[in-house]
Amino acid sequence: MRRKNATKKEVQGKATHVKIVKAAVKLFAKQGYYKTTITDLAQAIGLTSGAVFHHFQTKEAILDAVVDWLERGMHAYSNITENAELGSLALLEEVVQLMCSHFKRNPEATICLAALATEFAGSNHPIEKRLKQVYDVFVEPFARKLDDHESVTDPLAASIAFAGSVQGIAVQGLLRHGEQTIDRLAEGYLSMMKKWQA
Repeated sequence: MRRKNATKKEVQGKATHVKIVKAAVKLFAKQGYYKTTITDLAQAIGLTSGAVFHHFQTKEAILDAVVDWLERGMHAYSNITENAELGSLALLEEVVQLMCSHFKRNPEATICLAALATEFAGSNHPIEKRLKQVYDVFVEPFARKLDDHESVTDPLAASIAFAGSVQGIAVQGLLRHGEQTIDRLAEGYLSMMKKWQA
């Protein structure tokens, strides 16, 4: 069965869908989900609110699309982890360098997951569970790599803490823009880890 070629209207619709999600990522990272309005999203990409609702029936549908998009990004981290031999300083460095690369391309996207997790933590909103699942895309394989590490007593807790600390580098990168580069912050973090490993 041959797949038909997408029409120009379908291609434009998909491109607009992606623009809305990317704008939402930036706005949710900076303002939070609840403080971001559909009007904010529409203005960020030069659309009307009605045009946004043409692509997404509700604001919550946009949130779901953002979380799906963030999950796809999280797979890059889990792929590095899955391909590593075991938990090591080299693996930590590779994960931190990937975060720096993502940060340089799209800093708000790098911290959006942390911003949403902070906003929804303890809320019992269904998205809270979904956010944990997104983190687990990385946390679970990373914890497995730490299972045999001689100085790690709780691999899952260590993995969760590591994910938070790497996101903290990104948050500080945004907060301290102009004072410190993301590379300097990452270098400082990794130099501390090297000292502790010795």
